[in-house]
Amino acid sequence: MAVLGTAQITLVDLTDAYGVVMTSESHTFPGSTSAALAGSVTTQIVAMRGAEQVPASVVLSEVSKPAGVTVTMDSDKTSPTLTVAVSGSVTSGGVVRIPVHIGDVTIVKEFSFAIAFKGATGAQGAAGASATTVVCGNDSQSIPCTSAGSTSAASTITIPFAGYVGTSRAACTVAASGLPSGISVSANTAATDSADGSLVLAVEAGSALGSAAALSGTITLTFSCNGKTFARSFGWSKAKAGAAGGTGAQGAPGMPATSVVCGNEAQAIPCTAGGLVAAACTITIPFAGYVGTSRAACTASYSALPSGVTLGSNTAATASADGSLVLNVAANATLGAAATLTGAIELTLSCNGQKLAKLFTWTKANKGQTGATGATGSPGADALTLVVTSSNGTIFKNSSVSTVLTAHVYKGGAELTAAQIAALGTVKWYKDGAASATATGTTLTIDAGDVANKADYVAKLEG
Repeated sequence: MAVLGTAQITLVDLTDAYGVVMTSESHTFPGSTSAALAGSVTTQIVAMRGAEQVPASVVLSEVSKPAGVTVTMDSDKTSPTLTVAVSGSVTSGGVVRIPVHIGDVTIVKEFSFAIAFKGATGAQGAAGASATTVVCGNDSQSIPCTSAGSTSAASTITIPFAGYVGTSRAACTVAASGLPSGISVSANTAATDSADGSLVLAVEAGSALGSAAALSGTITLTFSCNGKTFARSFGWSKAKAGAAGGTGAQGAPGMPATSVVCGNEAQAIPCTAGGLVAAACTITIPFAGYVGTSRAACTASYSALPSGVTLGSNTAATASADGSLVLNVAANATLGAAATLTGAIELTLSCNGQKLAKLFTWTKANKGQTGATGATGSPGADALTLVVTSSNGTIFKNSSVSTVLTAHVYKGGAELTAAQIAALGTVKWYKDGAASATATGTTLTIDAGDVANKADYVAKLEG
């Protein structure tokens, strides 16, 4: 089957959860035999939305901290650095709770600290025994739940921990009690003198965690290090999904796209073997303007014409009829130079206050040299041109693709009717280089879901 014409059009469809990390979430301050030695440590706030870093802010007045602890902040507007300082009045470890604001979202982060107490000096001046301490790297966590109070999905809670004798790491184990229904111990790895330990709690999906009405609770963690035991509380809370809001009112309709159609974008001009126009002729360029799918008034202007080409007429398009730009080509014209074989005329189509550029190209169909005995050949058939237009443009956003593609067939610059096209063959549509046609006919309707990011549609007149 012969392909009599082809044209392509490309349609484009332009289409996360917040997280906060701190560069340091715990620290052990050195201490005397009874209290912390004054000192400080820094931690930087980094907020992410998916894989993209976004600005985060902290309001110091909202930070909750134990007595004797101060928190200051630098002036970084994207990733502020906080300085947590302790004074000599702090006699035990604790937690600093830091609300982090990301736009309208607030996520509370916790910075835990401990004190490595110095052993008391013995009566004979010998150094006292080093204090035994434990550090728990996670003492609270929010669990995603449905609006009814049940866990949304299975998840895990990881609680790192370490033991210290003085400032040296020491072996440490942990046991958990007071677990609510739906939470169990998944793994329990003891800490060593060279690595943290880890308690992993498994959260079942669809669990009420004791009661659907309960919003929070505590789990008792008992740490054993250097023959001593330490009890700590781990707090959990439910992050319940909000109820779905009502359907918002329909937004105002978007502005219809403005587009133009040029019915003839290229034409061959019969010329002599020497490159001169064989006989006076005309070039007709039909055009139309659209706002959305409705015809609209449209005018045409053009760049400098080649020598031998003059304006015949320039009729504006209306809301009910095509416009027409007619150019007269004089006999024996060189169209710039006898040796020049092709050229272009820039067209500017003005519609709905917008100016859209089109390019009309012309080529010389030079007559071959007549042989000594050869007769002049009969005139060639008018050229077939296939043009594809889109009723709603070619760029769409958020998968709202909705347009009608139309194949226009021109013969010698005049658009053919449906019957004339049918007499030549059938217009078939091919998507993204497929070997088989997806549809036939001069129009093709594209709806939401037909285009994922980008699609190329090719129309072919096959006969």
